Amino acid sequence: MTPPNEFFAWWWEGDEIRPCPSGVPLTDRGFRYGQHLFESIAVRHGAPLLASDHLKLLAVSAAAHGFPFSRSLGAKLRTFLNTLSLGDGMLRIYLTAGPGAPGAPIRQPGCYLTWEPSAFPSVQEIEKGYALTLLKKPFLGDTWGVKSGNYAAHLEALQSARNTGANEGIVCDGKGRILSCAMGNLIVWMGSPKLGKDIVLFTPVSGAGVRTGAVLSWVSRQAQLVEKELQMTDLRRARALAITNSRLGVMPVATLDGRVLPEISNARQLAQHYLYAHGLLGSS
Repeated sequence: MTPPNEFFAWWWEGDEIRPCPSGVPLTDRGFRYGQHLFESIAVRHGAPLLASDHLKLLAVSAAAHGFPFSRSLGAKLRTFLNTLSLGDGMLRIYLTAGPGAPGAPIRQPGCYLTWEPSAFPSVQEIEKGYALTLLKKPFLGDTWGVKSGNYAAHLEALQSARNTGANEGIVCDGKGRILSCAMGNLIVWMGSPKLGKDIVLFTPVSGAGVRTGAVLSWVSRQAQLVEKELQMTDLRRARALAITNSRLGVMPVATLDGRVLPEISNARQLAQHYLYAHGLLGSS
């Protein structure tokens, strides 16, 4: 296992993933223009969580944005992830545009990986849950869900939420449709007379700028997760909420703009199931 407070980097050179001696070249458009895609993977007890899901998401994003993502690179990344031995932290995979002029086709993409130690929520913090706020400033455009070097809007949204005393914030588009949280996906528990059920798990409909997520994909395999065009008014009917991302896993929401969620136990149960499923909380 790696000692704490270290930082490691690797790059794809030729047909191998090797330690990176000098960082991303300044000629790479991933550095010059932020033209790169990424996935963040939690490493817990030496194992990268949901690695296969992350690689699938990276491949889909690469295809959508014109980044070559060869089978050879995919295979090398899978082998690397299956054989690494690292301490608890966050592993990030960056697929860069490589050298070239602005707007030129991507011919020589780069791939870099980093690992750094990270703090993960304790059982007590998960039990307590997050304070969430609905941010007033909408995101205008259709790139919110793209995990790329242009992440300033996400960081601004997170800082805006923290400035109100909340842990995280919900972001909407210009039409009042919910996109996600600043740094994670959103799950909403509420009743659905249309589906004839007392309580249903909803998440914003994919596409139209809504972000994807490996933990959200995992949730969809554990329970019926319905995609819905959620509006701000739907949050008034929410009986429980949870945020998902690689570092948090499943984080229950205790309050939304000061309102106590009445059935947080639903979110806590899902969070505990996530921990059990990944060997982080004994055995279920």
